[in-house]
Amino acid sequence: MIKKKIILPTKKFFKADEEDINIRVNLDETEALLRQGDKDIVLDIAQLFDDERNESNNYKIHGKLKMVFRNLYTGTTTYAPLKRNLYLNGDGTEALTTYPGSLPYNEFAFLRKDVLREVNIPQTGSTLTTFTQNIQLTGTTYTGHTTTTSIDAPYKNWNVYLSYAYAKNSDHPMAYTLTGGTTGLTYNFTAKDGIPFRVSNNGTHYVLTSPVEHGMSQGEYVTLSTTGNTFYSTIGTGTTTNVTGRTFYIDYVGNEVHNSEKYVINLLKTDFKSGSTLGTVVFGKRCIDKDNITGTTSEYYVHKLKTLTNTNDYILDKLGFETPIWEEERKLVFETSEGDNDYLVELNRMESVLYDFKEPLNLTGVTNNLGYAPTEVFVSVIFRNGNGYFDYPPKVGYKFNFHNTWVDNHFVGTGSTETGIPSSTFTSNIGTTGFTRGNELPIGTVLTGDFIEYNRQELKERTVSPAFHKFNIKSTIFDHGQNTALTYAGQSPVGLYYQPYYKIKLRQLSPYIETSNTDDIYNLPQNATYFEDEGLWKWRDVYDMGFIDIDGNGIDYPFINNIHYVKNDINFYLRNEEYYTNKEDGISSFNNGNNLNGANLTDC
Repeated sequence: MIKKKIILPTKKFFKADEEDINIRVNLDETEALLRQGDKDIVLDIAQLFDDERNESNNYKIHGKLKMVFRNLYTGTTTYAPLKRNLYLNGDGTEALTTYPGSLPYNEFAFLRKDVLREVNIPQTGSTLTTFTQNIQLTGTTYTGHTTTTSIDAPYKNWNVYLSYAYAKNSDHPMAYTLTGGTTGLTYNFTAKDGIPFRVSNNGTHYVLTSPVEHGMSQGEYVTLSTTGNTFYSTIGTGTTTNVTGRTFYIDYVGNEVHNSEKYVINLLKTDFKSGSTLGTVVFGKRCIDKDNITGTTSEYYVHKLKTLTNTNDYILDKLGFETPIWEEERKLVFETSEGDNDYLVELNRMESVLYDFKEPLNLTGVTNNLGYAPTEVFVSVIFRNGNGYFDYPPKVGYKFNFHNTWVDNHFVGTGSTETGIPSSTFTSNIGTTGFTRGNELPIGTVLTGDFIEYNRQELKERTVSPAFHKFNIKSTIFDHGQNTALTYAGQSPVGLYYQPYYKIKLRQLSPYIETSNTDDIYNLPQNATYFEDEGLWKWRDVYDMGFIDIDGNGIDYPFINNIHYVKNDINFYLRNEEYYTNKEDGISSFNNGNNLNGANLTDC
């Protein structure tokens, strides 16, 4: 006989809501009898709604996408179609042959305005005649480079997809530099080596400063990697110690600088063997318990994302009643280089657009990199480079690859190129070759995602750094000094970068961990993990939809017709690599803004 046990609703998971389990017989009851053959079924409307809501795997995702960008690069071009549309520094009256200016905003816009339309001019006259089509072109009638129609205008520069983390890559190659220039030392490592730290000595402690949040606490440990022998070395060059010998107690975190506890850890020098040294840069991994280093040391890897939609699955359109806080910058040029009079060009336009995936996303049968149904997906915004003015595909980097005064060696060559994005070359309408644009991503395309820490004892991931896509303007098309602007120029041009992946939470995992020593494996949650040394199954509860605990954890999306309606607004920051000078650790220059013509550029 199968033994069954009825438990109270409050025992379902920690801090679960109470439910009324009394049988009501008065006129206020929510139950009704349904006749099905010869059986009577008691139907509780509220309970049925909750059951359907929690069993549904259909999510309708939409939201607002707001561009936060200021077009700051000024240069020159000899390419006639671009010269015609350039936002000139002057009004076009200067006697200059180079015509210095900036790229028009249409090259960065979510919704391009330079569209070509066909209109039918109606016939005139006083007598009834047969219909004669009279099609004329209107809008941007000059199509010297490429032709943009109102249909492809929302998809020419950028494409939006849904993706999820289906796997991990611990061997993803990374690099970190401390200075620029061709003589700058590059520290090459892989994701599994952990987080880079710069090392300094204050007399009693080794001070390790990370360019990203380390996620470590006082009383925990840090295990230094053997990568490149830049870690902890005992007497004798290149001597490698075992994992116990290079795991050190974190005496305290932070220093006298505000917020530094997120970036700085301090190790007692007395914990190191006499004669030991630390390199200028080390790579460290978080460890919770030195008596169980293998079981409590964090794993570091990069998400491998897989797309769930294609370019035909979403709509990108204007938002009504949206008033941006920034002014638009545009100019009526007296005369362009091609002789056009009173030509209107935009330098900056504050865009807010609506993205809406047409069909609900169904995750039935999908599992993530941790082996259970995804509790989150990513809105993935990918630059497509429809006009081909930029080097393509973009390159992938992380927070520690962007610096205020030099370009990281990580971006030299093609090693950091996002190989998952397909591209093709094309010839412009005037016969100029050498342009490259992105192609549509088919469903199942694999992309390089965020840099992640996962600790098995805690059963949760932490984002060490989001992924960034960097691209730069082709200097043969538009030269703004990208090859000479920063140190290490000529080998890795300065450009623009943005964050492509934005997390959307679909289900809430509990902040606590449940345990069980049951043999009834069939009824364990899908995300349960077995700890052999303890003889226990451990997991985090998946909260019911609509349940919010006292700490604010939980989600409560509208639910109707078996669909969850998920709204997620995104502030999309497209940054100028040269002028955005708040790329340091986050423990300095919080209030320092570098000004160019009186403009604060720290968020541009």
